[in-house]
Amino acid sequence: MINAVVVDDHVMFQQGVKALLEESQQITVVDTATNAIDAERIIMGKQPDVCVLDISLAQGNGLELAERLRGRGYLGAIVMLTMHTELNIFKRASAIAKIDGYVLKLDASEDLMKAIMGAMNGKRFVSPAIAQEMAWQDGQAEIDDNPLSARELEVLTLVAEGHGSETIASRLKLSKRTVDNHRANIRKKLGLTNAAELTRYAIEKGLLLNLGSGT
Repeated sequence: MINAVVVDDHVMFQQGVKALLEESQQITVVDTATNAIDAERIIMGKQPDVCVLDISLAQGNGLELAERLRGRGYLGAIVMLTMHTELNIFKRASAIAKIDGYVLKLDASEDLMKAIMGAMNGKRFVSPAIAQEMAWQDGQAEIDDNPLSARELEVLTLVAEGHGSETIASRLKLSKRTVDNHRANIRKKLGLTNAAELTRYAIEKGLLLNLGSGT
């Protein structure tokens, strides 16, 4: 039996997701939460096999929550369940939050179980609408065209958010020297010289997000 935690700030939707998962008789929802603070406490305490996270939450957002969970050593699967169709949000979820699935709420009844079962077998699931848009942009050569590694992308995003090397080192569990080396490599690869230019690059690449108060 797969143990799950469901996190969504709309209680009726949250309970609908719980019912959907438990109807499969393969998943037990061991707890739920409506905000990021309670969710982090519950997930780190109960260590479920999978957590299903909305992106827009009270007291934080699902992407930041996923990053904190990974930073604290949570090894279970993370599946985002959201209304957000923007590719920049999906890319942030993939590269920084290290998610295992990305499901649009409109497709939850059809795709959520696929995403969870795929994650249990080491496979990542992406909602077809997002995957199609990714494929189209690949054809237009507008995506995945930067030379940075996944770790460098993490560092760049945190620099652009205004964090210093010590804070970044703490969040990513690296030494300050390693972070400084990553920053130097990023500037060299991108041909940029300062934090302002790095921030502008991050904005252009859609790494800085405005999640608003949607669902």
